[in-house]
Amino acid sequence: MTLETAFQQNWRANGWADPKRRVLVAVSTGVDSMVLLQLISRLPATQRPAITVVHVNHQLRQQSQTEEAFLRQWCADHQLPLAVATWPSAAHPTHGIEAAARAFRYQFFQKQLQQQHAAWVATAHQADEQAETILLKLIRGGQLDQLTGMAASRPLAPGQVIHPLLPFTKAQLVAYAREQQLPWYEDATNQSLVASRNRVRHEILPQLQRENPQVVQHLNGYAQQLQATLAVANRSLDQQLARIVTSHTPVTGQTERLLAAPIAEQRLLLARLLSRTAPGTSVSETHLTACLQLLASTQHPTGTVAFGRDWVFIKTYDRFQFLQPKKFKEKSVEHFRFMVDLNQWRSVGNGWQIGCFTTAQQPTLSPHETVALTPDQLPLMVRSWQPGDRLRLATGHHQSVRRALINAKVPQDERSRQVVLVTATGDVLALLGVKWSVYPPRPHTKNYHIVWKHE
Repeated sequence: MTLETAFQQNWRANGWADPKRRVLVAVSTGVDSMVLLQLISRLPATQRPAITVVHVNHQLRQQSQTEEAFLRQWCADHQLPLAVATWPSAAHPTHGIEAAARAFRYQFFQKQLQQQHAAWVATAHQADEQAETILLKLIRGGQLDQLTGMAASRPLAPGQVIHPLLPFTKAQLVAYAREQQLPWYEDATNQSLVASRNRVRHEILPQLQRENPQVVQHLNGYAQQLQATLAVANRSLDQQLARIVTSHTPVTGQTERLLAAPIAEQRLLLARLLSRTAPGTSVSETHLTACLQLLASTQHPTGTVAFGRDWVFIKTYDRFQFLQPKKFKEKSVEHFRFMVDLNQWRSVGNGWQIGCFTTAQQPTLSPHETVALTPDQLPLMVRSWQPGDRLRLATGHHQSVRRALINAKVPQDERSRQVVLVTATGDVLALLGVKWSVYPPRPHTKNYHIVWKHE
């Protein structure tokens, strides 16, 4: 099977073969990204989305300007739209430049997803890089789910980052590039052994390949098996967490219910809850041990465990919370208010998102609430609830938001932080995460899907 045929099969299997949508293709001018652009460009018309090339000139090397000029000419010759961002040298930090460059790059991708109404941004990560990632995680330590490596796709609001080249090795991509006589540029910094990934790439992985030439495929195979196993385990953990967690704004749980689980499961439950609430935040065995010791301690009825990115685990007598105090304070009763843009996701904080979608844009969202709205009821807004807010019941009567909070047994100290979804005409559609209003069918309305989900 040729690389193009295998790529097309993988493209279809992941649900990306939609000619009515747009994909951004991230191109650095390295061999991997040039092959990715070629493979997507050669997809059959019935499977190929509209393409926009996106490129970031990081100004980290002398050849950055040359690479940008080359890509501009390539896109002009192949009639491909191109969007370029420049990360000026003056903005480069003294330390942590790789992380800062990545942050700038993905902020640019996110902006382009919004501006171009694109569904995906495709990056050229391939099987060797997946193996490198898994080896680095093994070396550094952490949670088991980190050994699954990169997923085929992940959210990047309002779309997704996709990795179409993950099934293919570097050797396959280089062979294809040479066969097709594709030009590319080598990044000289990739040869440096200063960075940990480069040492894995040029020293550790080649040694493993000498032991077994199939080591990349084997590492990726183990990652896929682990990903499937964890998906099953996480469903079970989420069912147990539903009985432990009493609120999601912020995440709050009952200590006694967590400690009632077997000791080994306590660690799994807590790790799942923390990683689910704060994706990307480092959760080490040391963190988990400190949290569980704090919860079990009778001598310390209150206490905290600090995590990265300002996340804090707090024990208060018989309950615990996991939140970012600074950000949560910003979303207080006085300040919490924003408009819900149609067909886009909006973060509400503490791991929650809301979206309002036309049925044509997202016909299969699940779970969702379908509401019928008149044009004058748009746009929708999320805000803190107010004393006069009422929810419409199926009987046609109304219930105050305050009474709904009491009936739902929302703790008193959390009630002021709850939020409502309201129309432009002031009707309360939902007390988010607690209860929805019920409206009868009306003329001159259009159906919309409202989704309230955890990120």
